[in-house]
This record gives sequence, C-alpha cells and structure tokens, in this order.
Amino acid sequence: MLALKSAVIAAGVFISSTVLAAEVKVTVLYSQPKSAEEFDKYYFGKHMPMVYAVKEIKKVEIARPGPGANGAAAPYHLITELYFESPDALKAVAETPQWKAIVADVANFTVPGSSTILISAIEPKH
Repeated sequence: MLALKSAVIAAGVFISSTVLAAEVKVTVLYSQPKSAEEFDKYYFGKHMPMVYAVKEIKKVEIARPGPGANGAAAPYHLITELYFESPDALKAVAETPQWKAIVADVANFTVPGSSTILISAIEPKH
C-alpha cells in the first residue's frame, strides 16, 4: 500500500511538471506472487473489472513477461499499462472514490511493496 500511496504522490508531482504531455500512462509491474493461480483469479475476476469501469482510461494493456534471454524466470508476473488522454485526466481520476477503491484493492491480491508503479509521458512520434 505504501508503494501505491507513493505513486499517487509521485503522480501529483509528475502531472504538475508534465503539463505539455499529450498522453500519460500508468505502468504497474506485479512481482511474482506466491500463487499465480490465486493472483490471476482475483486480478482478472475482481480487480480488473473495477479498472475497466473507469471510463476515463483510454486504453488498458496487460502483458505476461516471458523468460529472459538467458532463460531466467521473469521478475514480474504481469505488467499492466493504463493510458490517459492527459495529465489532467489522470489527476482527475486519481482524486475519485472509484480510483481510491482500486488502489486500496491491490492489497487484496499482492504483498505490500511487491509492485512497482511508473507514471510516464508518452513521447510523440518523431
């Protein structure tokens, strides 16, 4: 939960300093869980329906990393990316009870501190 609170704070700092960004994304890197089956059941059955209900999210991508080039297991179980039209759109969503419930729900399927959250500006095509 601390990581998620830190991400919300970071989002505020990031958003205020990225006013010119046309699009932003939130990337969540979920570490390998104790039980992948239990994680997936909760994540896809309960958590993601909450996320999909947020109409301001422009696009959602979920990826399952494969093994590394040397065959080592991936450090992450899932990678979730949520795209928003603008920093202002993300900021507005982050202040809603709906988003706060989504953030609080993460503790129901992950170990605190086991997820990494990144907030990024999408660079325009050059």
